[in-house]
Amino acid sequence: MAEPSAKSFLRLLEKSGLVSKKKLKPELARLAELAAGKTLGTPELAQHLIESGLITNWHFDKLKAGKYKGFFLGKFRILGHLGSGGMSSVYLAEHKISGQLRAIKVLPRKKVADKSYLERFYLEARAAASLNHPNVVRIYDICEEENTHYMVMEYVEGKNFHQMVTDNGGLPFDVAAKFIAQACKGLQHAHDRELVHRDIKPANLLSTSEGHVKILDLGLALMEQDDEESLTLLYNDKVMGTADYLSPEQAVNSHEVDHRADIYSLGCTFYYLLAGKTPFPQGTLAQRIAMHQSREPEDIRHSRPGCPQPLVDLVNKMMRKQPEDRYQDCGTIESDLTRLIETDGLQPDPNSLPTSPKDDNSVAMIEPRELPQPDVNPIESIQISASGKTSPNPTDSKSKSKPNPKTKSKSKSKSEGNPGVTRKKSSKKKKRKSRPPSWLLPAIIILMVVILAVVLYVCLQVIAIRSTNPDAQTFYKGIAHVTESTNGRSRF
Repeated sequence: MAEPSAKSFLRLLEKSGLVSKKKLKPELARLAELAAGKTLGTPELAQHLIESGLITNWHFDKLKAGKYKGFFLGKFRILGHLGSGGMSSVYLAEHKISGQLRAIKVLPRKKVADKSYLERFYLEARAAASLNHPNVVRIYDICEEENTHYMVMEYVEGKNFHQMVTDNGGLPFDVAAKFIAQACKGLQHAHDRELVHRDIKPANLLSTSEGHVKILDLGLALMEQDDEESLTLLYNDKVMGTADYLSPEQAVNSHEVDHRADIYSLGCTFYYLLAGKTPFPQGTLAQRIAMHQSREPEDIRHSRPGCPQPLVDLVNKMMRKQPEDRYQDCGTIESDLTRLIETDGLQPDPNSLPTSPKDDNSVAMIEPRELPQPDVNPIESIQISASGKTSPNPTDSKSKSKPNPKTKSKSKSKSEGNPGVTRKKSSKKKKRKSRPPSWLLPAIIILMVVILAVVLYVCLQVIAIRSTNPDAQTFYKGIAHVTESTNGRSRF
């Protein structure tokens, strides 16, 4: 689509209602003064309005595409798009009167066509809105505007954990521990009110510039006390959660999990902050889900050498396959982390060495391991017999078969004559002696040629006698006559 002219752009801006004439006129006059008589195009006009704070880049993109509706929702002016998920889209908005910034989560209309869905959504959203904790993003209101249903949430400016690791790699040990300790406080607050998040992951944990952690996306959490009527269960949604951080039990049935599923996901998030990668970064979606159920992840210290052993043990306990083997509440995790932080237990430890992963829960997916080898010289342990089968070496002290006396005497005499020769070399010599001599094959060929020559000579002599001796000719004719009279035909 062609870019609109400056006049067309101003007409669309007026229709949108984003900027009042009272605010727009002074800015246009100032822009004309700066232009000093030069003709300005749409990009220069839009850039000036963006720098003055009257519109945003998102507004300009929409207006440039000819769209001038949908910039307001209830009491809020939409400023931009923050992100989208399977259940909602989130926008940055400004209150028309107070000017306070809020995050607006809008439900897609195809999800709210059924009234029963809406009823359950409002029930669960109100439960999430009841949470009031400094480490949980607040939900201020649940609203409806012309069949558009949305939640008004606290807007927190900062970076989520996924962005941090993507930009800088694994975080320092103490920083990661402090972040997770704060997340534990917020999750414990939610768990105490029987709410399970079910989608804890780095992208849903945000840190402000001051290092204050907030848990996002609690708007569609699972209510433990009434999960048989859960919103996601009623609509038979797919597995809730993200594959890289999904607990084993949640992959089987996301509607029957308890708060310990969040602990597993938080452990995977902690692993990501330390190692700079997910516990199982390779494979398809289904393969990664299966690995969470059957395999142990690579030791964190393979990616982060020197990671303190207590921190490794804590993460591993959070990520146990069976819920009963994990930490049973986030409060205990927070206490253990606080103790490590206060006692300087998070300093890099050069003596902390990685261990190989254990796969006790699945035979099919166990990595191949080397079997212990016997402490025997491989040359001495087996010899090949004349028939091509293997048999124990008679010189092997561990073999139960009786040694061949001839072989024993020969090897003894050899070793006595050459005291410097080891048994290994002696064994090699025995194998060389068992091979046929190099002259044997040519001798056999010559012998066969001689025999063939003799046979050929005899045959030639017989033919010569038969053709030159009259008596022999009469003899052969007689035999031929007898044969014909007996069988009716001659065989000669």
